[in-house]
Amino acid sequence: MISKKRAYFWAVFRNVCCVVAATLSAAQAQSAAPVSGCKLLRNPSRYNGKMVIIKGRYTSGFERSDVTFECPGSIRLQLSLNPTDRSKYGFLTEQASLNGMSQLPAGEHPGDNLTARKLRYALVTVVGLFKCRYDFPTCKGASPDDGSIVVKSVQLDTPMTDSPPVLKPNASGNALLHE
Repeated sequence: MISKKRAYFWAVFRNVCCVVAATLSAAQAQSAAPVSGCKLLRNPSRYNGKMVIIKGRYTSGFERSDVTFECPGSIRLQLSLNPTDRSKYGFLTEQASLNGMSQLPAGEHPGDNLTARKLRYALVTVVGLFKCRYDFPTCKGASPDDGSIVVKSVQLDTPMTDSPPVLKPNASGNALLHE
């Protein structure tokens, strides 16, 4: 039988841990730096292990989930879904983001993209932890397509469609604009 003091201690400890985790998660989102996808692809070691905010074209399909930009290369999106991921990355992917990323175009049903190998697209803003290479501590030997972002949140700036949206560079030519 657990003593009242021990039960009280564990209740307080659990609540303190929850507050610390929520504070860290909020701090990570606030400390995320906006960066163009092309800049991220050109200088991956500069952003490795850092929270970033990027805008790009999300492509989803059979065994594919990535963001592309107005320059060559792509960044895979990785989800943080379980307690092990939470302890590893400090956050879980937000449920609203998971719902948005699995949005189906009108008339489609779950599994249609598996049989038809359809791709779906949307313009998105992604907040997450950038890594040059999946679970590698350094960027040594990484190619422009090795990078991934562990997703904290995704905002769909356009609905999911079967047609790829056009990417438009801004006036300086290095950051994505989309309405």
